[in-house]
Amino acid sequence: MVCLEKLDRNDFEEVFRIMEQSFPADERREKEGQKKLLEEEKYELLGVKKQDRLLAFLAVWDFGDFVFVEHFAVDECARNSGIGGKMLKTLSEQKAGKVVLEVELPEDSLKKRRIAFYKRHGFSFNEYPYVQPPMGADRHAIPLRIMSAPEPLSEDEFKTVRAKLYENVYHYACEE
Repeated sequence: MVCLEKLDRNDFEEVFRIMEQSFPADERREKEGQKKLLEEEKYELLGVKKQDRLLAFLAVWDFGDFVFVEHFAVDECARNSGIGGKMLKTLSEQKAGKVVLEVELPEDSLKKRRIAFYKRHGFSFNEYPYVQPPMGADRHAIPLRIMSAPEPLSEDEFKTVRAKLYENVYHYACEE
């Protein structure tokens, strides 16, 4: 088990540096938009530090009945150390309800390995079609899938999750 420390504005530069290393532009907001999320009541940054150096972080939205992991990244210096799996386990133990996250479609070996990592840590791949709305004016929508732990989502649960994400995280009107 690892200790997930609540991060704040003082940690933001390091979080954003790791985010830029780990995610393409379409999968993250511009820096100021990302920083503004720290004002959101449901949003929090959790991290693991060693000697004041940030090794990894989770950017999560806590909706009470489920937690959405918007971003999860491990600094290059700490990859393949087992820290990521320990962080997911700790998050699941500390938060109520299901844990959900977005993954890219299994179109190449890297994306398949990422999905397999989450499956090894108790997540289920939900086949419901899902599109991440653009994260900014210069960003593009991305076809993704939702993974959930500790079990798959029913179709109704999926629709509830999608509606809450579209409304609260992406400020996007869901048509259905």
